[in-house]
Amino acid sequence: MKNKFVDFKVLATSLCCSVAMGLISFAFLKCLEYAADFRSFFPLCYMFLPVAGIVTAFVYKRVGGKSSMGNNIIIESANDGEKVPKRLASLTFIFTCITHLFGGSVGREGTAVQIGGSLTSNVADYLGFKNNDRSTIVLSGISSAFGSVFGTPFAGAFFGMEVCCVGRLSAGAVIPCFACSYLANFVTQLLGFKHERYAISSIPDFDARFLFVFLIAAVCLGLIGKLFALGIKYVKLAYSKIFKNYLLAAAVGAAIVSLLIFALGLNDFEGLSTWMQDTAFKGDAKWYDMPAKYLLTVLTLGAGFQGGEVTPMFDMGASFGSWFGGSCGFDPTFFAAIGFVCVFAAAINTPITAIVLGIEVFGASAAPYFVLAVLISFIVSGNTTIYPSQKFLTDKKLFSFKKK
Repeated sequence: MKNKFVDFKVLATSLCCSVAMGLISFAFLKCLEYAADFRSFFPLCYMFLPVAGIVTAFVYKRVGGKSSMGNNIIIESANDGEKVPKRLASLTFIFTCITHLFGGSVGREGTAVQIGGSLTSNVADYLGFKNNDRSTIVLSGISSAFGSVFGTPFAGAFFGMEVCCVGRLSAGAVIPCFACSYLANFVTQLLGFKHERYAISSIPDFDARFLFVFLIAAVCLGLIGKLFALGIKYVKLAYSKIFKNYLLAAAVGAAIVSLLIFALGLNDFEGLSTWMQDTAFKGDAKWYDMPAKYLLTVLTLGAGFQGGEVTPMFDMGASFGSWFGGSCGFDPTFFAAIGFVCVFAAAINTPITAIVLGIEVFGASAAPYFVLAVLISFIVSGNTTIYPSQKFLTDKKLFSFKKK
């Protein structure tokens, strides 16, 4: 009876948190819409990015503590019971909105997962949950966040079970993760938020030429995911080594982003840039869209701004896939869908989630292609990740040489 009671308490606690997460996701998504509207009225607001960068760095340095670890502290909380600062959720909510308000190129998933993980971690600690029960509640918070912020509850459930440990699904959290992801998404949609959806026009005929182009695309998308993770890592490292003063590093990093927007006219690549997905699924993606989004996002996140990484991955993957596939004479919407899931799988090491995401968003007709492309991209990306706290159960490297 005790185990059943504990299981019920875990599920009940997780579900209550998921309702709160659904409400928070709605508020967060609406704030991002308002930020985008603000930028459209004041297109030169990116000039104030250095000020926003300095304020962000100062606040996180002074009062953030381990909050600066972002999703890494959430992953460590799920894996090892690490305590998550109570202020993390409010800090990342506020400063992600500030990043979007002033034109930084970031996403939303990372912020939502931090909020969901922080909420569930602290509630679990307050109620005295330990070990596996606590971990399950945190994983359900991750699922709730992903499912509600993207409107993909099925993929959200798998994301919570898969993201913390590469190569393993946390099977014990299946019911809470599924229930909470769907409930949080239901709350967000009940309040009136609608997510954009895209469709594949047609699946190309399977022949040798198609297979060759398909395999090349999957490899390229895996490399894009790998380079995205490495880009963020090394930009952060470069700023920390070049500038001993953290405020100067933040100011210079933000100033570089502002100058690039001004000099290259990259205003369209500020914020979420979901228009890239729109053009990709219309077959109108340009060759320079992906590199522009990559450059601006890596420099924004590398400068220490708050925000997610996944929406830019969707943007880059869909844009490159559409352009590449269309240039090779194939249906651009098919390759946009392949790109949408592959860069995500490569950079974040969640292949099962990526496959499920593809099926949930685009339908099951392309499922075999999602499986093959995602696995190729996942392997090509090697052991790189945007989340260094992830645990790897297996070595993903194509070739591994060990010293004897």
